[in-house]
Amino acid sequence: MKVHITLTAKEIHEEELAGKVAVVIDVLRATSVIVTALANGARWVKTVASIEEAFQSKSGDVLLGGERYALPIEGFDCSNSPLEYTTERVMNKGIVLTTTNGTLAVSKCGSASRLLIGSFLNQHFLADHLVSLNQPVELVCAGTNGEFSLDDFLCAGAICTSLQNSGEMEFGDLEKLAVQTWKKASSDIHAALNDTKHYNILKSKGFLKDLDYCLTLDTRNIIVLRQEENSLAGYFVTI
Repeated sequence: MKVHITLTAKEIHEEELAGKVAVVIDVLRATSVIVTALANGARWVKTVASIEEAFQSKSGDVLLGGERYALPIEGFDCSNSPLEYTTERVMNKGIVLTTTNGTLAVSKCGSASRLLIGSFLNQHFLADHLVSLNQPVELVCAGTNGEFSLDDFLCAGAICTSLQNSGEMEFGDLEKLAVQTWKKASSDIHAALNDTKHYNILKSKGFLKDLDYCLTLDTRNIIVLRQEENSLAGYFVTI
């Protein structure tokens, strides 16, 4: 099974995703939000590119969530903190999410045969599912404002490591580097990210609990898939 990593959203080439399973990774924090909201009982999550499109989707049972440059959006119900998406708040609700990096990456993966959501929270469960599909995999790191982000790369390395432990994988040099980088960082992820840009942006804004939560492994045993059929086509749901 061939696995490849894309390092930032701007490096996504949609035509190269045809026939592949794409996994979007935006650890800090969009994909952690999506996984958490659905694990806590949200009916679906729809990702949109703009704030205007999010407001157009607002209805009685729909919550608006997201951020711009890590800050809450005026008039939205939730920010981009996964800790806000509690069972009490999201149960049986739909969520429309727009963020600076993660939802952009999602918008560029439409040609993939399947589109899944990855995070540290569900990485091992996700890897087992990818093995069962036995199709080429593209791990898409969202990055930060068009730049490489180590947090996403570490998560891709964790997923590659779980895949490697589950069966025979075809890795290139980049994927092997991701595995090696993850092995060095896995004993203390915070220390590995301590000098990185995105981590410190969130730290400086006081999102320490978000960092602790998003960098915790395997607390959510769910698979998040974008539906392509039935009334929820284009929405992310659990399977």
